[in-house]
Amino acid sequence: MGLMDLFKKKSLDERMEDYANKGYIGKLEAAALPKNDKETRIAALTATRLIKQRPGVELLMAYVNDPDVDIRRAAGKSLLMNGTKDVTDALLNYSEQEDDEEVAKILKEAAISAKDRTPRL
Repeated sequence: MGLMDLFKKKSLDERMEDYANKGYIGKLEAAALPKNDKETRIAALTATRLIKQRPGVELLMAYVNDPDVDIRRAAGKSLLMNGTKDVTDALLNYSEQEDDEEVAKILKEAAISAKDRTPRL
């Protein structure tokens, strides 16, 4: 084991989760932008599940109707963890309009799990 092994870079998922744990919503928001590669966008949206405050929910809601089904799926799965009752109706509407059955199911489950959560600022 050489000295360089001690300075290994963190994986993309680890970096995104570090941003979320530190509350760096701006860095996650920038990583989720369509100009970035899909892997980076998904990692950012997945890590956003750790942000239990309003900005995290808003970021995820911005991507539940993304043109890419994998991005919609990642946003929906994260909303299962931190969606709030104020987005329940929107999630149900998106689930009814969704073409992909799996994403529609995830969005519906997110709406159901969110109905009892109060938004945090």
